[in-house]
Amino acid sequence: MTDTPRTLRSTRRLVGLTGLASLLLASTPLAAQETDPGADAVQKIALDAFDAMKLNALLLEVRIDGEPLITLAHGEAMPGVPLTTDGHFRNGAVALTYVAAVALRLAEEGRFDLDRPIAEWMPDLPAADTATPRMLLNMTAGYPDHVANEKGFLEPFYADPFRQWTPEELIDVSLSTPRRFAPGENWDYSHSGYVILGRVMEAATGEKLAALMQRYVLDPLNLSQTQGHDTPFVPEPVVHSYTAERGVWEDATHWNPSWTLAQGSVQTTGISDMARSFDTITGIDGFLQPQSRKAMIEPRLIGFGSPLEGCPNCHTLSSAFSYGLGAMLRGDWVMQTPSFAGNASAVATLPQGHSPEGRVTIAVAVTYREEAFDDWQGNVPNRATDIVQKIAGELVPDNPPGPRPKR
Repeated sequence: MTDTPRTLRSTRRLVGLTGLASLLLASTPLAAQETDPGADAVQKIALDAFDAMKLNALLLEVRIDGEPLITLAHGEAMPGVPLTTDGHFRNGAVALTYVAAVALRLAEEGRFDLDRPIAEWMPDLPAADTATPRMLLNMTAGYPDHVANEKGFLEPFYADPFRQWTPEELIDVSLSTPRRFAPGENWDYSHSGYVILGRVMEAATGEKLAALMQRYVLDPLNLSQTQGHDTPFVPEPVVHSYTAERGVWEDATHWNPSWTLAQGSVQTTGISDMARSFDTITGIDGFLQPQSRKAMIEPRLIGFGSPLEGCPNCHTLSSAFSYGLGAMLRGDWVMQTPSFAGNASAVATLPQGHSPEGRVTIAVAVTYREEAFDDWQGNVPNRATDIVQKIAGELVPDNPPGPRPKR
């Protein structure tokens, strides 16, 4: 469900959680926004990318200092059905940021210690006496990613993409892979780490993660389009996704996402919820206390980690790509780039204080036509990320996502 830079991807990874149908510009009257040069430039980038990238559907929202600049729906939700801006899709790794926000809120209340060994809650888990919630949050705990396990996960998943996976099954797949490093000694993207974290948070609080997400994130932010589903269910209106990664072009909308995240954090959403929530959580103080938000987005791991044999994603973090707590960091931008079953999205926020243009958030979700890629079973890029990058370069040319600019 989560996308990482191309050089970090496994050789075989799970890709992907026409014509103009509608163009809706939010917040202010259409006529007024049509004359906004920023909105016009964003619209042109999006529509050019739609054709050049052979997309089937494109949803987009850009927010400046918390206010929508443009909200756009272009293409089809399914054959013959126009896409609308209230379409639902899987938000994937965006929920990692929500999980981190819940953990930080619990820590603010004194209910959860991010630096206490997880053996207190999962004593039978290997390395639990030295791994901590903070290490699970920043991907340094060293639990191997079940998604990279060919025999234990990839082959069974592609044989039956509708299978309902349990957290225990996913943790077992992770533990069946030899550990490459001890907790805190390297960095490796691990879906399994967040599956474990979900269990730890439930044991620490005595509450289900879904209930914690609802109380600490979804309700306070009034995310009316965002719902938790640990099953293939997607509420109407559905943005259908298509893929050929199993060797045949097929509708993969209802492939089961239960393997992607901690149970209770597998969600569907809409483009405005994605943009507004990410903007609020990562972009400004208030939802999180200043020290908590700083902990989430501060690039403390730059220079940490190193390549390691048998660990395809182990590498040295840099300003071009590092990781906070539940969020990717690219320069001054905070990002998530989920991708699953032909559905790809990306959201990026340039927080307050990093640009004279103000705080900027860009959210994009796309689906593809069959001709979008020559090799669907290879290293399929996330085109939503490409579009976000182009828009960021247009709106903030002096500080796009990437290596931290010199000041």
